[in-house]
Amino acid sequence: MEWVDKMKLMFTPAHKKPVEDHIIRDTATRSMLEDAEDLLVRMAENAPSSNQKKSIRRKQKEWLIKVKINHKYISVVMLDQKHSSSPIKKRIVIVCFRKYMKAKNGIGICKEASIRYIKDGRAHIRSVRESSLFQSLFYRIHHLDLAYSNDAVTIQQSAKELLTNQQHLLQETKTNDLSMLLEEAKRYVRTVNQFSVDPLIESKMQRLIQQGEKLQTDFTLLDFEERHTVRRMFKEDVPSIIHTYLSLSLKHQLDHKEELYVALSKMELTLIRFVERLEQLRVERMNHLLKLQSVRYDK
Repeated sequence: MEWVDKMKLMFTPAHKKPVEDHIIRDTATRSMLEDAEDLLVRMAENAPSSNQKKSIRRKQKEWLIKVKINHKYISVVMLDQKHSSSPIKKRIVIVCFRKYMKAKNGIGICKEASIRYIKDGRAHIRSVRESSLFQSLFYRIHHLDLAYSNDAVTIQQSAKELLTNQQHLLQETKTNDLSMLLEEAKRYVRTVNQFSVDPLIESKMQRLIQQGEKLQTDFTLLDFEERHTVRRMFKEDVPSIIHTYLSLSLKHQLDHKEELYVALSKMELTLIRFVERLEQLRVERMNHLLKLQSVRYDK
């Protein structure tokens, strides 16, 4: 199967080949995408009562974002500025049809989703359409389309679809890299925050992320079972319990809020225990190295 996929990729035009992860996984690019998402959310929240054209330009020190809405398309352009800390400067262009112009499964069809950059002295163009890092951005565009079309009923459905999509992205994350898994977890938490979750629950989810980040540096020092527990917690346990909670009626959410908080607290305590164990392992490793150097050089 891998061989077939490689052959298909070999004959795929350059502009349709998926972008390599390392091109878009740096901190500056992720921050630019988050800024673009926040901009789309604010535009949706402040959508006019009638379908109008709109252009917004947001310029930061490191990047420039342009959003344009007309009666046919919604386009989002993101590009690195010369002061960007991103190792590879890039220009990203996403153009989607408005839902009422051309749609599939109720979502405006994507006309273009390209990234252009220069690497090793050569210009490259690749697709970001299937990149997991961009999936919530596409949903933000869809949400903006609904807001400007004044489709209030479908807007709520769109938010639930986005949460479901983020849950699937987390559960389908195949990498064993904890940092990439935590990236997806952060995006999931940001999506959850749209649902007016109790601040205590929001805070507890953020604390889980913070404890997870403390494990990144020496994650491999933990034993297999501990590493499996951490990955399962962020890939399956947290999104599953949160998604189920948000699917409940408001009355039942109130009934189960305290139990949810306790469940998340137990997860946090588990991570804290692993963080403490990791520190203990570092101390043991340091003591071992000191003894080793003592044997080698105390002559």
